[in-house]
Amino acid sequence: MIIQYTNGEAIEGLLLARTEKTIRVATPGEDEVLEFTCVNGTWVSEDCEPVRIEFAWQRKSRRPVVTEADCICRPELAARLIHLLWSGEEECGFGVSGVAALALDAAPWQRVV
Repeated sequence: MIIQYTNGEAIEGLLLARTEKTIRVATPGEDEVLEFTCVNGTWVSEDCEPVRIEFAWQRKSRRPVVTEADCICRPELAARLIHLLWSGEEECGFGVSGVAALALDAAPWQRVV
C-alpha cells in the first residue's frame, strides 16, 4: 500500500490489520506500527493529519500496448492453425515443438502471440 501525506511525502507500507474504521500499517525501517482511522471517509493519521491511502488492489496496472506487428506470424503457421480450426483436429502433426519452432523461427517483427 502507498500512504500519501498532504506535504507530498509518500511511503510504502504493509497492511497488518484492518477493521471498518482503522488500519495498522508496518513501514520499512520503522519499529512503530502506524495506525490510521477513517473519519467521514478520510483516513487520518495518529497526528490528525489526513492521508490518502492506496491499497495494492486499487492500483491500475499498465498493460502493454499490442501492435499489429505483434500479431503477425509466418504464413506456414497461420495456414496450419487455420486448418486445425476448420478441421477440428486435436493434434497438428507438427507436435507442440514443431509449432513452437515455426513461431520461434519468425522474423523479430513477426512475433507470434
